[in-house]
Amino acid sequence: MPRPRKFDETDVVARAGRAFAETGYAGTSLDDLLAATGLARQSLYNAFGGKKELFMRAFLSDATEAVEAVEAIRHGADTPIERIRAQLVKVAVTYGSAQTPPSLFTKAAVELSARDPEVASAVSDAFAAIQTHYAACIAEAQNAGEIDPGADAASLGAFFCALIEGMTTLGGSGVPRSTLIDIAFTSLAAVPITELGHRRLGSGDGEWT
Repeated sequence: MPRPRKFDETDVVARAGRAFAETGYAGTSLDDLLAATGLARQSLYNAFGGKKELFMRAFLSDATEAVEAVEAIRHGADTPIERIRAQLVKVAVTYGSAQTPPSLFTKAAVELSARDPEVASAVSDAFAAIQTHYAACIAEAQNAGEIDPGADAASLGAFFCALIEGMTTLGGSGVPRSTLIDIAFTSLAAVPITELGHRRLGSGDGEWT
């Protein structure tokens, strides 16, 4: 009869994910994973199959979290345009000056998408879902009278998807929070926000200024 496992798989996957996010797939050795997770070599093989299998568990979990984080902007007490701005500010504050390293999802998208079809497919699916959520929030802002109804919501959704991933990468490379805030507010100037939308955004005063 096999021995019951004495570790939490979810915790192990999270620990491995942080290791992969810090040094990348190629730069993370099996010994690094053993140190990060606290597992013995045979336990890791028995539970997960190996380095690639553990990586995929961590990567797919992080991809799901990335999509869920964006989906959350479609909910809340603020108006749609305010939620969009809040998401931009959150990214700038979180990642500015490399205060938080880029996620495993972002790291893997850059490192592996061009040469690993499984990763590429997962990244494509996640970005499509993220773009859909941003586009839906844009559509809500249009319905609320905050963005010109003639604007292409799908194109703006793709714009914000690319913008925020770019801000995350720049922040991880050390670009300061103030620069990311400027990028965020400049991007809003490119959106056809209505007079009502500008009134709801107010002067832009807040703890991020």
